[in-house]
Amino acid sequence: MTTRMNFVLSPEIAQGATFRGHEYGWNVSSFPDAVAKAEALGYACLGGQFQFRLNDAICEMYWLNADSKERVPGEAWADYSRRSCSEVLNRFQDLISNTDFSKEATGWPSVPIDPTTHLVFVADFVTETDLADLAKTSSAG
Repeated sequence: MTTRMNFVLSPEIAQGATFRGHEYGWNVSSFPDAVAKAEALGYACLGGQFQFRLNDAICEMYWLNADSKERVPGEAWADYSRRSCSEVLNRFQDLISNTDFSKEATGWPSVPIDPTTHLVFVADFVTETDLADLAKTSSAG
């Protein structure tokens, strides 16, 4: 996932998220609910990454990402929505299970990070129209 979008999320999906720097970020316990709501509402999930969000800093862990595969030509939107949400959630859960976030926090020695309170997962959810608009924008640039 290389492009952050400025699409407005449904309030049901955004519930429990904080919004900073044009990005929605969910704490670890609320992200699975956001994915389930997104899929139920017909959104796809392009992916996301972990961050530590502090009052005056955002520490991005771009190497800890969970991205879905691109939509296959001819793939029905409902199928893509289910698949993309599942791929991102599975990778998210794998990263949660296998990452030492306390160790990751030491990568910013000048910033006091508490992984239990500062960890969020930033994700991009899109509708079929959003994705088409994104494709037009990237092909025009």
